[in-house]
Amino acid sequence: MINLEERARQFETTVETRLVDGDGLLLSGVHIVTMQPFPSGFFDATKDYYRYPGARFDDFTDFLSYENVGMVTGAYLCAQLWRYRATKDPAAIEKAYRCFVALKHLFDRCQSIAEGFFCKCYGRKITDQLSSDQYLYALCGLDAFSHFAPPPVRQACAEIIGKMAAFWIRKDYTYPYFGHPLKWPLERFPVFAWLAYQHTGQQSFLTEFNRLCALPDVRVNLPFAVQDWAGILKTEKEREAVWDYEKRTGLRVLWVVPEVAESGLLSLEALLEYNAPHRDLWRQKAWSLYDLGRRWIGADGLALAPHAYDPRTGRLTEIRQVIHPGDRPEWKFDNHRGWLRSGMWSAMFARAAVGIAAYHPASDALKVAGHILLNLDHHKLRWFVDVDGQQLPLDMAWTGQVFSTDAVTHWLWAYWEGRAKYGADWVERHGPALSDVALRNE
Repeated sequence: MINLEERARQFETTVETRLVDGDGLLLSGVHIVTMQPFPSGFFDATKDYYRYPGARFDDFTDFLSYENVGMVTGAYLCAQLWRYRATKDPAAIEKAYRCFVALKHLFDRCQSIAEGFFCKCYGRKITDQLSSDQYLYALCGLDAFSHFAPPPVRQACAEIIGKMAAFWIRKDYTYPYFGHPLKWPLERFPVFAWLAYQHTGQQSFLTEFNRLCALPDVRVNLPFAVQDWAGILKTEKEREAVWDYEKRTGLRVLWVVPEVAESGLLSLEALLEYNAPHRDLWRQKAWSLYDLGRRWIGADGLALAPHAYDPRTGRLTEIRQVIHPGDRPEWKFDNHRGWLRSGMWSAMFARAAVGIAAYHPASDALKVAGHILLNLDHHKLRWFVDVDGQQLPLDMAWTGQVFSTDAVTHWLWAYWEGRAKYGADWVERHGPALSDVALRNE
């Protein structure tokens, strides 16, 4: 049997020695061979990478290093708090505190832009770029840490949470994404207002929470995901032309990224934890996120993509060929359709599964989470795994060499949370590994 505790120690050593920058923030992606940021100048005209007109960074390696800085630092903070619950090791609290200090330092630096602003600090610089998921993970990390912090630090957490939520309310949840105007999906934001109300007691946040909860989009939509097969098909059809593959086979091409279950759950979890109104709605949404994502987890523990959906039988089959190389010139690799798998997406789903199990204890969520943790080693904690070595063209080959800090921090979060809640042998007690068929088609 794989010693998961030893693997957890090894992964934590990787984080501590390779992925923490000089400010205590975590880098979000490095080269899997060198475990260093991709070298300056690596991304030249021969590489396919993000070229959105509004993107502002000196070198694309800065994007890889800091695109998910709020997510990975917040996730590691939460992982360390669960490690402390499981082991009572004071070193875990010390590392969590370091993450808090780093997040607060970045937040404080960002206040020169606007109150409540929290940026993606490409190249360790303050930028005008942000995203709602970076806020979300930082908010959840600060909320979790506040329960362990002395009063002055707890007050600092409350102030940051309140200012972050108020920023989005003032902006009416609208902020440009790389220079393009964007109204961010409203179903992501009730948790912002609810956390701010819990930590500050300000009635205005409760009023905003109630306003959001009355909106149809918030009540119907899953945060970060579509809800059903019909919705997925419609989205794919609207985004892209009908592919020759679909015409030839009568199947539909789907690619649902399981990581959305984790971001979606974090948009719901504090609502459940703090007994927000509409509990049954939040609980059902959590289940829908899990039920959607589990179909994209394979027997090797990796997330599978893409799939062919048979509308006659409802079955999913992994597509083992390149069917669509991508056609968006600004970010072609993000639209690539080949026989690829991902350790980042599955590790994030594992943590979602552990979190969802608390609200759906009769489900197989812990079994699926354990299945993923057992199968993900260092080599698999990547953006993409090119299964047969023929799916990624030369200009995209680098995407198979990105070690994902999202993956390693969520693996640690899932493992230590499961251990704190269910005991040291929680993975072994929830059954043997699962097959592709069991995961995708049950």
